[in-house]
Amino acid sequence: MMLSISKTKKIMNLSFKNLFYVLATTIATVIVLNYAQDVLIPVCFAVLFAFILYPVVKWLKQKGINKFLSIVLTMTGVILIQAAVVFLFSSQIIDVASQYSNLTGKLKEALKASLSFLNNKVQIIPDIRSTELMESLSSFFSDNGFLMISDTVGVTSSFFSYLLLSIIYTFLILLYSNHLTQALSHLGLKKNRKMIREMLKEVQQVGQKYLTGMSLLILILGLLNSIGLLLLGIEYSFLFGFLAALLAVIPYVGSTIGGLIPTLYAFVTYDSYWYPLGVIAIFGLVQFLEGNFLSPKIVGGSLKINPLFSILSLIAGGFLWGVAGMILFLPGVAMLKVVCSYFDNLKPISVLFGHLDDDENK
Repeated sequence: MMLSISKTKKIMNLSFKNLFYVLATTIATVIVLNYAQDVLIPVCFAVLFAFILYPVVKWLKQKGINKFLSIVLTMTGVILIQAAVVFLFSSQIIDVASQYSNLTGKLKEALKASLSFLNNKVQIIPDIRSTELMESLSSFFSDNGFLMISDTVGVTSSFFSYLLLSIIYTFLILLYSNHLTQALSHLGLKKNRKMIREMLKEVQQVGQKYLTGMSLLILILGLLNSIGLLLLGIEYSFLFGFLAALLAVIPYVGSTIGGLIPTLYAFVTYDSYWYPLGVIAIFGLVQFLEGNFLSPKIVGGSLKINPLFSILSLIAGGFLWGVAGMILFLPGVAMLKVVCSYFDNLKPISVLFGHLDDDENK
């Protein structure tokens, strides 16, 4: 019996040549992504922005407006909306920044009271030397105050340089969209050019649905967070609410960080502990609604990436490009999944990235 099994058993062949090519391509891609991030980050943002603005430009062209003017009108409208949002929250940001010294003082007082409570009431742990800890904390805040300011200036300058480059690249991508589509379609064989155009259209639709869904999700989460904080009586409720909604763009960890900021503010600003507990309850409820109802319905259907590779893309993006990578890599993996699905040799990658539901529906 064992002999008959061995005779009918098929042996698979492993190509070390193909394995080497895969490993070499992966390593080269990581190196390029790491060293060319200053160029690639604004280009990737520009591609996503172009995906979401293209239908508006197309609609204006159908109304009889030429392509150049349609792009100018569309991008001007977007820039004005962004400027209005920044102007709306700028005064609250300045007020919160001006209270930095008061907030650090209240934080030290709260920590000192907490340490005194632990030393007096909790006997199972050794006494914590509050004096040395408070001196270290004071030194930390005093030494890092100017560093925080300089880092903020550096981050702000990098952000605006990336933003300016992204705007320029978005304009050029929209202006030369037809030329880019034709150039990419000519990379393949003549008989496959129609399929390449279909692939590019599907990639554009994935990016467009993702950004449209995320914009709607940010608006809904911002309103829910802000209304909850406003009813609780927390100052700067709309600033904290929409800041947490913006941080929700970073999958899995953004919502937690966004809720931690107003919780710490409530903890050091208000005398009652019910305020930070109320903030935790509000953001816990909103996060429950987001994870179980809002995000799956609004954003989840546009990506169709399984949770494992969603987390891996988040980690890889943060490792290579920081916060920008954590935002860009998830839709990037979704678009890569679409591209791989059009090539026989790359279909296993598309299946690997996808949901189990995708296989069940096929």
